[in-house]
Amino acid sequence: MGSLSFRDRFFSPSVAKALTSPSGILSLGAGAAVGIVATAPVAVPLAAVGAVIGGVVGLGIRVAIALPRHAPSPKIDPFSVNEPWRGAVLDAVKSRARFTQAVKTFRDGPLKASVTVIDDRLDDAVNECYRVALQGQLVTDGRKNINDHEVATELAQARAQGGDGREGLTEARSLRITSLEAQLQTAHRMDDLIASTKEQLDLLNARLDEAVTRAIELSVSNQGGGVGELGSDVDGIIDDLQSLRLAMEDVKGATPSSAPAGSAPAGAVMDEDLPTSAAVPPPLPRSSPTAPSQDTDPGQGRATGSR
Repeated sequence: MGSLSFRDRFFSPSVAKALTSPSGILSLGAGAAVGIVATAPVAVPLAAVGAVIGGVVGLGIRVAIALPRHAPSPKIDPFSVNEPWRGAVLDAVKSRARFTQAVKTFRDGPLKASVTVIDDRLDDAVNECYRVALQGQLVTDGRKNINDHEVATELAQARAQGGDGREGLTEARSLRITSLEAQLQTAHRMDDLIASTKEQLDLLNARLDEAVTRAIELSVSNQGGGVGELGSDVDGIIDDLQSLRLAMEDVKGATPSSAPAGSAPAGAVMDEDLPTSAAVPPPLPRSSPTAPSQDTDPGQGRATGSR
């Protein structure tokens, strides 16, 4: 359980490549040809229908071959991640165990069989929660590589050296201020992403606890009227966890081998790599840079990425 859903596997780069590749076009044409040959002797109008059906079948076979295979579920180890992610995984594991225990209290019959299916689906929920936690740990580790306090100090010094506004600043100093501001904004965006993801995980874990409570209620009443709604709620939790995981996986760590002055540190997550749903703080006020003056700047101080 807990493998990639069909939706995730279908909307993958390998399938997209198969649909537009020469082999995909050939499969479509070959299927259409087979359909025409098979239906033309029966009736000419059926040849067009046979071509369409054959083409769809041929392309479908090509796509089926390109679908990524089910990856094995990761072994869940809450202690492989740090707080706040560890607590979220532990809560999900506990909810899963409580639900399984509740299923054991059901009397044998159709109701217990239905709830057992839901119990199996909870494996997917816990696995998705763990995947989100793993990705969250990567973002947290990347955030630690940005020393925002040091960057803020350097930014204040650079602004003080330039006086009011950016008029009269050298081009090098103006670019340095721009780079430092970008690093601070990246740090703020990552903080917001980490906080919002943890908040969503807490909400989804609360919904898992609610599912456990409802399962206990069903075991006591032995009434199957609410089992369908319970299953739908669990499926909704899994879908939300998958969406959260996909949003976190959009964050790609940038690991340049040698970072120039003013660039983000190795392993840091850049602004363009953050999901667009992350909260973005308002940019720091800027003035339009003017042409550099005769006064040169030796490039005192550098961004933390080149230290």
